Amino acid sequence: MSSSVALLRGASRRFSREFRKTAPLSITTTRTLATDREKEFQAAGILDENRLLNFDTLHEMQVRACQVFAPKRLFGTYSETSNQFEFMSFGEFGQQVDHVRALLKDLGIGEHDKVGVISNNRWEWAAVAAACFSLNANMVPMYEAQLASDWTYILNDSGAKVVFCATEDIYLQVRTQVLRNTPLVRESFCFNSEMGEQQAFSTALSLVAPDSEGLFINAPTPDDLAGLIYTSGTTGKPKGVELSHRNFATNVKAGARSGVDDPHDLIRENDISLAFLPWAHSYGQTCELWAAVSHGVALGIARGIPKILEDLQMVKPTTLFAVPTLYKRIYDGVNNTMETASPLRKNLMKSALAMGRRNVNAKLGVEPPLGPFEKLRYKALDSLVLSKIRDRFGGNMRHGYVAGAACPTEVIDFMDNIGIPVCEGYGLTETSPIIARNTPYKRVVGTVGLPVGDTKVYIVDENGNEVTDGQDGEICCTGSNVMQGYYKNPEATAEVITSAPDGTARMFHTGDLGQKDANGFIKVTGRVKEQYKLENGKYVVPTPIEEAIGLSRFISQVVLTGANRPYNVALLVPEWTAIRTAVGVDDSVSEEELANDPRVKELIDHAIESNCSRMKKFEVPQKWAFVAPFTAANGMLTPKMSIRRHKVITTYADIIGRLYGDKPAEVEVEEKVA
Repeated sequence: MSSSVALLRGASRRFSREFRKTAPLSITTTRTLATDREKEFQAAGILDENRLLNFDTLHEMQVRACQVFAPKRLFGTYSETSNQFEFMSFGEFGQQVDHVRALLKDLGIGEHDKVGVISNNRWEWAAVAAACFSLNANMVPMYEAQLASDWTYILNDSGAKVVFCATEDIYLQVRTQVLRNTPLVRESFCFNSEMGEQQAFSTALSLVAPDSEGLFINAPTPDDLAGLIYTSGTTGKPKGVELSHRNFATNVKAGARSGVDDPHDLIRENDISLAFLPWAHSYGQTCELWAAVSHGVALGIARGIPKILEDLQMVKPTTLFAVPTLYKRIYDGVNNTMETASPLRKNLMKSALAMGRRNVNAKLGVEPPLGPFEKLRYKALDSLVLSKIRDRFGGNMRHGYVAGAACPTEVIDFMDNIGIPVCEGYGLTETSPIIARNTPYKRVVGTVGLPVGDTKVYIVDENGNEVTDGQDGEICCTGSNVMQGYYKNPEATAEVITSAPDGTARMFHTGDLGQKDANGFIKVTGRVKEQYKLENGKYVVPTPIEEAIGLSRFISQVVLTGANRPYNVALLVPEWTAIRTAVGVDDSVSEEELANDPRVKELIDHAIESNCSRMKKFEVPQKWAFVAPFTAANGMLTPKMSIRRHKVITTYADIIGRLYGDKPAEVEVEEKVA
């Protein structure tokens, strides 16, 4: 627990003791005791008719959440001392926000001023954001993994006056490489520095009295700017996406409450989640952070991808927002276990997964209900096998959500089979981000669901005319979720925002290809700018092919290319552990030796052939090469874990050329990253 939290511990001990006395009460008892208080909140307009938090801005949301949920757990941070996650309450978080608000006022931050934050997820990140909202100032988040040149550009473009840094290493980089080129930045602080050090966030907080007076004097309106989120540019400078309080607030409420019979059900007040999506991206910020705060949900803040499986065991989430990589990691792990298991255990696992599918289909009504014997068999196999797989997620997950990239239907089916339905959603930073999502009660696997809230989706051709259901076109949308524009960039804004076909609303062009079915469910089929033509004139959309190949447990990442070439080739990042097991070698055999082993070539050839069996012949890569992993550190992944296709293809241009037997042709690929 950091020293700045300790500052408030003394003042909140009595509050915490009272909370600990009531914490063991059951949910039912707590709801009964809270009824009178809820009625007071409803009378004051703080809760709506459904007893859900009522808010039109993120500032209003934070203040009211810290009132309504004051004694409940909010942010949990891992403690090396106790080897567990230690939580601060909503009430304690509210006190911290008051402290940060006072600090920002003392620094001269006011209406529409920009405040930069270079940090991964932590409670201080959320406190700075909430304090900015209270002053009608705007937070500008950045990623720890970005280059110093990116920070410099974003701080200058936004005009930030203050910057908060997560670690002392980042603080030192900012002091030595960034500040000399960012004349508007007046102050910089470090979250991790020890109390007493001049640059320490905790020291700065200790020098100001918390400010809880006049919280709504300079409060933002729904149409005021909440913050700037800079897209991860792949072929140019990042663009600052202007998201208003209305954008965020309506998207939080629509994503959590719309399209269901019970608006309390998707996100419940007694839920706990593990936060590992970056809050610097709109997916993590809207769906994970603000959705949790506005619904009284506890968030354990993950330590990072390498520790994610350990953190799941400690936090034991009931719901989870993730990218496909996490679910596929468990899927691959189970498949690897089955391949190396004894025949008896392998058959048991296969039987359990098949019985899980039978149970799902019975619930969906596509197969007859389970008979008495089948129910007993399912219960036994669930206890022996499926529950053990669910335990890898902590054992308490009710359902999960996935977005950020397409999730293979095989992985979603697998999650269904083990008893954790996963719902795909879709959106971009420019749409706050949710455009559409499935729910556990209304979904079509292979689609990204139905539009949320007042969002309306159009599928249009190259002339901007709507196409018929089932036909491909560009996905466009209107609604309260559509950004105000790109900051100080009207030309770029005009390229993506036009009038809807009926001329009544601003319509955002996603750059994604997709279609709608007769019931309005949306399927994403690729990206307009990723689509390319082979030498023979045939069009290729690489994403579905990459997804199919990537389902192999021997392949971690895939990029397909072939623009203006006679055939497709693939760059593959191998899963060496699974490959070693399959060919029966240990770590004494180097990766280079494995890459040249004929058995490995046969293994990968068979995986591609098998996984692409439903693809057209011209779509399947005829040659492939192993390459090093795509990471954020080498610039081939965005901070939200999307592959930067242009970067990968240009970096490995020589290898691509060798696959074609000549010098690489000039390859031009653009990608707009959400």
